[in-house]
This record gives sequence, structure tokens and C-alpha cells, in this order.
Amino acid sequence: MSQPAAPENATPTLEIPPTINGAERFFRAWATQVIRFRWLLLALTLVSTGSALYAIKMWLRVDNSTEAFLSSEDDSSVVLEELRDSFGQDTLFQVLVEGDVFTLEYLGRLKKLHEELEKLNMDVPSLGHRVGGKKRSEANEADKAGEAGQTQTTPNPDLAGFGDDEGWGDEGGADGEHGEDGWGDEGGGSIVDEVTSLLNARHTSWKNGGMDVSGLLDTWPTEAELPALKKQVLSDKTLLGNVIGKGAKHSVIVVRTDFMNEADSGRVYLELLEIIKKHEAPGFHLEVAGAPALFVSLNQRMMEDLGLTFGVSNLLMLFILWLMFRHPIGMLAPIAVCVQAAVMTMGVLAVSGRPITMITNVLPAFLVCVGVGDSIHVQSVYRDARKRGMTNTDAIVYAIGSTGIPVLFTSLTTAIGLFSFRFAHLEAVQDMGVFGAFGVMAALLNSVVLLPIALTFNKKSLLGVSFSAHKRDWVDRMLGVCNDLSAPASRTGRKHSTRRHVMVLGALLAIVAIPAAATMGVYHNPLQWFPDDDPTRLAIDHLDEHVGGMATIALLIEAPEGQNLKQRETLVGMEKLEQHILAYRDPERSPDLISNSTSLVDVVRESWRAVHENDPKQYRLPDEERGVLDMLTLFENAGPEQLSRLATIDLSKSLMMVRAKWIDAWAYRPLVDHINAGAAKFLPSGVTVKATGTVYSTVAIVSTLLMDLLQSFGTAFIVITIFMIFLLRDLKLGVIAMAPNLMPILAVIAYMRAAGIPVDTNTLMVASIGIGIAVDDTIHFLHQFKAHYTKHGDVDAAIGYSLSHTGRAMVSTSVILFAGFIALNVGYMGNVRSFGTLISMTVTFALFFDLIFCPALLRTVYRSRKPVTA
Repeated sequence: MSQPAAPENATPTLEIPPTINGAERFFRAWATQVIRFRWLLLALTLVSTGSALYAIKMWLRVDNSTEAFLSSEDDSSVVLEELRDSFGQDTLFQVLVEGDVFTLEYLGRLKKLHEELEKLNMDVPSLGHRVGGKKRSEANEADKAGEAGQTQTTPNPDLAGFGDDEGWGDEGGADGEHGEDGWGDEGGGSIVDEVTSLLNARHTSWKNGGMDVSGLLDTWPTEAELPALKKQVLSDKTLLGNVIGKGAKHSVIVVRTDFMNEADSGRVYLELLEIIKKHEAPGFHLEVAGAPALFVSLNQRMMEDLGLTFGVSNLLMLFILWLMFRHPIGMLAPIAVCVQAAVMTMGVLAVSGRPITMITNVLPAFLVCVGVGDSIHVQSVYRDARKRGMTNTDAIVYAIGSTGIPVLFTSLTTAIGLFSFRFAHLEAVQDMGVFGAFGVMAALLNSVVLLPIALTFNKKSLLGVSFSAHKRDWVDRMLGVCNDLSAPASRTGRKHSTRRHVMVLGALLAIVAIPAAATMGVYHNPLQWFPDDDPTRLAIDHLDEHVGGMATIALLIEAPEGQNLKQRETLVGMEKLEQHILAYRDPERSPDLISNSTSLVDVVRESWRAVHENDPKQYRLPDEERGVLDMLTLFENAGPEQLSRLATIDLSKSLMMVRAKWIDAWAYRPLVDHINAGAAKFLPSGVTVKATGTVYSTVAIVSTLLMDLLQSFGTAFIVITIFMIFLLRDLKLGVIAMAPNLMPILAVIAYMRAAGIPVDTNTLMVASIGIGIAVDDTIHFLHQFKAHYTKHGDVDAAIGYSLSHTGRAMVSTSVILFAGFIALNVGYMGNVRSFGTLISMTVTFALFFDLIFCPALLRTVYRSRKPVTA
């Protein structure tokens, strides 16, 4: 029954016995001061929480783009910024249009849609903003300053006499406003740089004695001309697989916007969806794809998942806490502790300028699940103290004093497991490590500040202790069974002990799991995280199937210093490299992985064909050097803005764009090797190639995943082992303690291998996070074992004592963790669900091995001896 409460402002009357060590004395003194200054500390907590919420509202952003994973110093990222400096925006919205392309009805609808997209205009505050880089205007000024005295204001001297003196027109590529495919005229809207479709795709021809570079359908076709137009388009390699599909049942409208941040890009995506709704008609089906569409959809779904999983996780844990403590304070205080820590963490994330990514989006739910364990241990001890008759204040001081060290070390080990990601190569993984560790320590601070303050408002309740205090329940019976599995036969009444069986089963698991871990596959494909029927996933799948694909390879080709790329030898090498890339085959996944390429070579070949009366057989490079120079001159005069999208004004740099289907990043590795080998083989000496684009960026990600996994887990394992030795003050016991914590990781890895779950950007964190979580219960269990065994020398009695004093709390925290993490399965995204499932399994396996394998191991290694004291 409830005990009379002492006056809440009274000084603690429980005297500190002389046997209390310095650490416990410190935490008792800490709790006393917290209670004394509770209103001040509560006010500071509210102010800091409000500040964090303001920071979240003002500055927190979401970025699920590929660049968010990579360091700004990564080769692919460096080249990408260089490409953007020279050629502008590289990520494009792609509107897939399904229907019978070569009909006047289809083309008429296409024209109306194209024109509306050109007029797309919105208030975009971040216009010109480059995530991870500089604003376009800043890049332009830097380019102008850096190229002063070098950049030509007229065409190449060798081409003088063939062109005007206006350079490449008002839209020259040197100012960084154009890039990638480089077709068509600039759109009319202030946020749209250009809109490209079958209507205005580049068409090079010879008219009226001169070169003409215009849009393909600048002259509207008649019904009778459509068959010839169809034949012409489907035989043009620069159009096929780029703006039109092979079956002539799909075409693509490419929308290139100016640079903007993720939030504004999301608004543009929503506006595009509204526009296509108005133009949708029978025989004219529209879908929005492209890299921005994928990343915006990821951002939206991740934020929805963040709120949903956070809410469901909290509700489940509140229900369990109510069953455990049967009082509003006992139920709400632990959640408040963790929610405040999560809010602070996200606030710090916002202030630091780091975005939420597809990895860090699980942080709020993760911190609540992990942090609540500390509060449960504190409240359990507090409840027991109240049961023994202590006043409320004394019980708080006693609980904080006796749990301070274990709670500190469990938090530190979890933080170490997370902080090991700080040494990863992927920036998004580093963020999870740094801010996750910060959140865990914030939860620890709240557990010894905010939780004691909350408990001071409890007047009479024993927090549910009477509910299970006077009879053995299922938890007690389960703990007894776990103890008996490895206990001596004399204790259980069996003929033989099953301790050896338990040890053999553990060894077999290790034998199976270690080879499984060595053969784990690596996988990174954010598209697969969406459900099969997700509109964005369907749009990208359809684009891959019918019109070439969404993935890009950008090759920035540079001439030796002081030279340019107009030599025929260089263009021949680029042509051979192009043919080498297009010839790539990947029969295991997608035989026609590569669909199209665009480069400076196209300009010369198109021009040569045009001056030979559009003879398809003349679609080639001229045989003489002079012919190459003449073609470049003629094309530049006819379409300077088109040339600027493929080369810088001095022809020192050129861009080769290759389109590929979207597959998992690991599958691109042979393609990358194939391209690198071709560049080394075919390009002349001195000509360099720098590669970037979605293909190279995703390959850079997966190339570091395994390294990051091994490095982070190894770091966490070693440091946590040292902590265990330090905490337990026993080298042998500290090393033994890691066995039951390694076994859950091996069990989960074996499950992943059997279920075909690969290592990706989320599952790679399971091992390091899992060991940080698993070790918490082990610390409490072995701390009690060490104290009892040192004093009495009886192994069986020490194990029984540990189970009786910590077993219930171990089960309770594991149930809470399981419920909190399994709640992630309500999320929309597959990566969130996988992370929740695997961490839940890790928690379950950890409890299993702590309660069954750890006692068996202790009985194997330790022997009973004479007690230290009588």
C-alpha cells in the first residue's frame, strides 16, 4: 500500500552509509541539487525545448539526394560542382507522355503541354541556390574572375571569318546556365531554364545554302508527312532513347529548372503534377519522373514516416509504461524525457545546417526507444525504495544514486555504438553517428534531471508496485526457466545439465553466421524503398522500360592545359569511347542498360550529314582536320546556344552525357570499370576525363558501405569492450561480457543472409547500433553478478541474484525497445520498415542471449570459491 509522503521540500533524511562509493555519493548529491533547484531547471528545459522547436521550424530541411550522402570532397562531388559551374543544372524533371506519338492529336496535345510548362512561373525564394555548392551567380562571378584574359569573346581564332563576333550568343555555356542534354530554347518562365521535347529537339539541316539548327517541329507537319517524320525520328540516334521511345508509344518532355533548394523543388514537383492533371486525356497518359521527382518524393514520404512512426512508437510505449507503472507520472515522465532529447537533437541538426536524410529520419523514434530504458531503470529502483518506506524525496535521491553509474555506462556504450559512424566516409552516416550520440547523451541528462523533477510531483503512488509484488508472474517463471537451462543437475533435479547444449548451440550459430556475414551483398536503390504501386516508382519504371532511363553518367572531358578539343584525333577518340559505352551489356540485370549518349561528336556528325544533303550515310566525322573545324564553325554560327550546352566557349571542356536505366548501385560497378577502361584506351594522351552523375555517385556510395560497416562496427566493438572492462574492473569478465552482445548481431546477420536482405545505407547501421543497445542489459546483469560473486564466491547464487534483481528490468526495457522499433513497420518506406524490423530482432536476440547464453558462459568460465568475507 502507499506510504505517507514526506514534505516535498524537506532535505533528504536517508543518511549515506560509509560503504557508498564516490560515484554513488556524487549522483546522490546531484539528485539533491536537482530537487532543490527543480523550478529553475524546469524553466531552462522549457526554454531550450522551445528554442529547439523554433530552430526546427525555421531551418530544418530534408535532403534525400545522392549528394547528401557523399562528402563534398568526394571525387564525384567535386566533379559535379565543376560540371555545374560550367554547364548549370544537371538534374531534370522528365514528363513521360504515353500515346500514339505520330498522330496530329497527340502532337497537338504535346504542344499545349510543352507551352504551359515553358510558362511555368512560381515564387521561388531559393532560386539560384545550389545545395552543397554556391549560387549560380556566385559561380558565374568566380568563373569570370578566374578566366579573365583567357576566355575568348569571339569564336576560336581558327574559326575566325566564318562567324560573327558575338561569341556564343546570350546564352553561352561559360556562364553556367545550361547543361546536360542541351537541346531546345530556353523556357519562358523565370524558374525554367528550358523545356525540351520532340517539338523543339535539335534538328540540324542544310537550308538555303547554309546550316540551319532549329526545333524538329518548328514547321508543323501535315497528316501526310507523319509517316516520313516517324521514320526520320526513329532512325535518329540522338532522339531515340532520349525524347522518344523505340515503339513510338512514348515521348518525354524534359524540364530543366534553375537551381533551388529541396523545399522549393518539392513545390515545383507538386505544380507539375497539377499541370499534367489538366492535360491528361484518353490516349495521352502523363507521369512525372526524373531525379528531382525521386528525391522530392523521398523527402515527402520520409517526413510523413517520421511523424507517423514517432507517434505510433510513443503510443505503444505509453501503453506498456502504463501497464508497468500504473500512474500518469510513471507513464508520461519517461516519454517526456526522450521526446525532449529528440527535439533537442533535431534542433541541433537544424542549427548546424545538416539536413534530414534517408538515414537520419529515424532519429526521433530511435532516440525515444533507446532513451526510455534509462528512465525505466531509475523508476524501477525509485518504486522499490518507496515500497520499502522511503519518503518521496529520499527515494528519488536513492534511485539516482544507485542507478547513476549503470545508466551512465549504458548511455555511453550506446553513444559509442552510434559515434563510431563519425568515422564513416558517407556524410549522411556520419550525421547519424554524431547527432544520434548527442541525442543519447541528452536523454541521459534528462534521465537524471527532468525525470527526478517529474517524480517530485508524485505524492502517494508506488507506481504500480502492488500490481506484481506478492506473486510470481510469467516474468518470474520465465527467468527461472532461463536460469535452469544452464544450472547444475543437482539444482534442477535433472540427470544432466544442459549447459553444454546451450554453449554448443551458441558456437553453431557463430559458425553459420560468420561465413554468412562475409558473403553479404551490398545494395543501394532508393526506388526499391517505395511500394510497388507508388506513382513515382511507377513513373520511373515506365521511363526505364520505354524511353531510356533516368540514371545519368556525366563525363567532363578536358583538353591539355592551353589546348582545346577541336582536333579530329580527340573527336575520334570521343567517338570510340561513346561506341565502347553503348556496346556495354549486362545480361544479368538489364541487357540494354545504356540507351543514349550526347556529346560534341554529335554536333560534328550532324553538321557533316547536313552539308551532304542529309544523307544518313554521312552521319560521321569528316576525314580531314579542316572538315572538323568547318563543321564546328558552321554549327556555332547557326546554333551558338546549342553548342554552349555541350562545350565551354574556348572548347577546353566538353560534356558527354550518357543515359542508363535505374538499377541498384552495386550493379553499376562493372559499367563504371568498363567506362574507365574505355577512356584510358581511346582518348589521346593528355586529354582527361572526370566522371560524375547519378551512376558514379551511387557507385561511390556502395563502394564505401562495406568499409564503413566494418570500420564502424570494429570501432564500436573495441571501445565498448574497453568500457566493459573498465566498468566491471575485471579483464576476464569484460571480455566475456562481449560474447552475448556479439551473438545477437551474428543472429541478425544470419537472418539477413537467409532472407536475402542486403547491406544498404540503413541496414549497415544495425550492427553498430545493435551492439550499443544490446550491451545495456548486459551491464546491469554483470554488474550485479560481479558484486555478489566477489562477496560470496558462489557462481550459481550470483547468477540467481542477478536475474532476480535485474531480470525484470531487462525484460521490461527489451519489451519497450521491441515495441518502439517494431512500430517503424507502419512506415511507408521500405528502408524504415527494414531498420525497425532488424533492430527489433536484435533487441529480442540480445535478451535471449543475456538470459540464456550469458549464465551458461559464466558457469563455464567461473568456478565457485570461498567468499571474500564470512
